[in-house]
Amino acid sequence: MQIYPAVQARMGRWQYYLVRMSMVEIAQNIGFAEDIHGATQLSQAIQRSLNRSRSTGEIARYLARHEDRFFGSIVVAALGGDPQWHAVSLEDDPQFKLLGRGRLTEAFGVLTFDGHERYYALDGQHRLAAIQNLLSADTQFVPPKSFRDEEVSVLIVTPRQLEDTKDFVIRYRRLFGHLNRYAKPMSGYDTVVMDEDDAIAIATRRLISDHPFFRSSSDSEFDHGRIYMYPGKNVKPGSGCLTTLEVFYQLNIHLLLGRKRRNKGWGENHENLKVYQNFRPNDDEIDGLTGELTVCWDALVQVLPMLGENGISMRDHTPPERRPEDKETQDCVLFWPIAQVLLADLVRNLLDDEVHRLMLDDDVPLDVDQATRALAPLASLNWDAHSPPWKYILLVPVDETGDRWRIANEDRKGRTRLMERIVRWQAGVDPLTEEETRLLRSEWYSYLPATAGPETEAMWSEIVAGVIP
Repeated sequence: MQIYPAVQARMGRWQYYLVRMSMVEIAQNIGFAEDIHGATQLSQAIQRSLNRSRSTGEIARYLARHEDRFFGSIVVAALGGDPQWHAVSLEDDPQFKLLGRGRLTEAFGVLTFDGHERYYALDGQHRLAAIQNLLSADTQFVPPKSFRDEEVSVLIVTPRQLEDTKDFVIRYRRLFGHLNRYAKPMSGYDTVVMDEDDAIAIATRRLISDHPFFRSSSDSEFDHGRIYMYPGKNVKPGSGCLTTLEVFYQLNIHLLLGRKRRNKGWGENHENLKVYQNFRPNDDEIDGLTGELTVCWDALVQVLPMLGENGISMRDHTPPERRPEDKETQDCVLFWPIAQVLLADLVRNLLDDEVHRLMLDDDVPLDVDQATRALAPLASLNWDAHSPPWKYILLVPVDETGDRWRIANEDRKGRTRLMERIVRWQAGVDPLTEEETRLLRSEWYSYLPATAGPETEAMWSEIVAGVIP
């Protein structure tokens, strides 16, 4: 007989029990629907397919490496047997007198099973598989000391009395759907705000809190001048911010992705980015990342002082000739997320080239003066959206009148790729041969609308003139 102290609860038509089980008990007693139920028809399936690589990989790694590992409750179905609930009343204990009578009559008790039950994970099968794999050494990761005795809360649901198989299957399939349909992963915004394992998110928050350029001038860091501190990747119209929190985080990833990390991976274990973001490194490494980003942004602000302008005046899609004379605005692509990512990649390439030119070890970061010198070509590029190479490619007219313009939506990926090649060529990162230049011009020309005809040659000449020797 199996005996578990338990809490009984009800919701809807479900009566369920909350118990705690050790990792060993979970591994030994709980199975998978495919092993127990043996459904061969879609209408009988009561569990989604098990991704074995996920349980032996990322979840097992999490359990093995995180000191603060924690799982939510595993929902378990108990089939067959004769589970019995034995209530234990606490109402007569003087300590609980203030709670009033009735509340504690059936909440606490003991749940007994006669040993004929079959348990399977209704929700949490990948967690279950990871526990089993760790304890049976079926994964490359080694379980932490005392892992066998650590405990997880388990919610046990049982069929109702006299419930036939068909009703049981429908109810359990519905419960699985409810458990997963309404579960929502943490958003990109919440990850940057809350994650204490992702070193890049931590470094991003430090910049916002401590860097002179990004630090909020108000008491609240959520009321920010440079960074739009709300969910989403686009800055709300009328905001003076440079970029959004989510984009800022992505920019920092691109800025940190130097030649060494591209070739060898992140951190002392040389992991891919996704794995690296799940495990907090030591404080020295986080300090190092923050320092690298500080140098990047210090240099960028010096080379491109327009980044410090108010975003309201820097995102005006109205053509210059149609703006009121007293309206001092411009349309600077550096205030667009799509161009900011392009800029971050270009910055990283220029910094890598400087490291190579100075014959520095990849482990030695550039200082601010070296980084500023490396990024100097950026100051010579034309960042005005109404000028080539941006005009007609990333900024397009809404209609033939040319009165209104917008950021291109159609084939944005191809257009962005073209802009990246042109800007890298202009900045001296990717020099082109005469034939390569001809092919690039041909691709650029293919995106131009018929209305651009009279300007075509002058615009291309301006692009070529912008190439840094």
